[in-house]
Amino acid sequence: MKILEDKFPTFQFKAHQLRGKNFYSNIVEYRNKILPSHRHRILTADEFCCFLCKEREKKKLFLEWQRAYQLYKCGKCGAISANISIENSSDYIESIYDQDEYKEKLSREIDKQYEYRKHQFGGDRYRYIIDRLNLDSKTISILDVGCGAGYFLSYLKDRGVSSKGLEVTPYLVNYCLEKGLNVSASQLQDEKDETYDVIVLFDVLEHLSDPILTFQQINRKLKRKGFCIAFTPNIHSVGYELMGAKQNTLLPFEHLCFFNEKSLNFLCSNAGFRIETLETFGLDIMDYLLMKEYEDEIEYTERLGDLMSLLQGVLDKHSISNHFRITFRKI
Repeated sequence: MKILEDKFPTFQFKAHQLRGKNFYSNIVEYRNKILPSHRHRILTADEFCCFLCKEREKKKLFLEWQRAYQLYKCGKCGAISANISIENSSDYIESIYDQDEYKEKLSREIDKQYEYRKHQFGGDRYRYIIDRLNLDSKTISILDVGCGAGYFLSYLKDRGVSSKGLEVTPYLVNYCLEKGLNVSASQLQDEKDETYDVIVLFDVLEHLSDPILTFQQINRKLKRKGFCIAFTPNIHSVGYELMGAKQNTLLPFEHLCFFNEKSLNFLCSNAGFRIETLETFGLDIMDYLLMKEYEDEIEYTERLGDLMSLLQGVLDKHSISNHFRITFRKI
């Protein structure tokens, strides 16, 4: 096994410690709860508008969830957008992220797994950003946009790295503040220009209704030649081939736009960035087995843990796993 691990580096995750015991059943329950209250957001094919480039005509159906919730691939920029309306962005954010169903989902996902996720995700992200880019942890300043429960910020705080988080979800802002983290509900545009060496977006890019505008703002907040690191779902992955619309990163009404290399380059060309690196690291096999645990009532992830990690390493090596890691550099 060691020979194979040298060829295909692996991450050792415990599925139930990372995701929780009832992860997939909670996904199904949450989707069923939110559909009635957000069904009115679903548009017809003729009403489609790409969230990235705003193209309306050139499109192709890519994926469909139940009851006509559709994702279309844009023929202009290559992005894949959910065919839903946002209307007033502040009302949309409140209707999604400040509701009891969402808070219940967060409390299930966060409380029991916090320390495990902090050290797994926080440690991995620290190494990927600070060690990989040879940054000086004593002098840099990091902004975490959409910081969530603050796993990365807490890890940075323990290591004395100057950092701040922005978050739109009131529940999560309060959660982070209770942990003594530097987190605010303020807007990105309110941050001082040319302040940060690194701005990170972990699982945030797919939530943006206007990615180009957000990245133009990020560009202004970065110092000269600063970095923006984004992790975002890869819809062109083995995970989606295996699970289709059942893939947990589909997240109806929350995940608005999915990317590929073409659409990421389109984003860069309109926001003053270039792509330094584009990689995939995912949890395709774990997510698939957790879905099968829900369907078959057999604990596959416990029995197949080593195989799960090894197969994921193969997918990562061949750039077909279900999460992109993009390093953008300010031009």
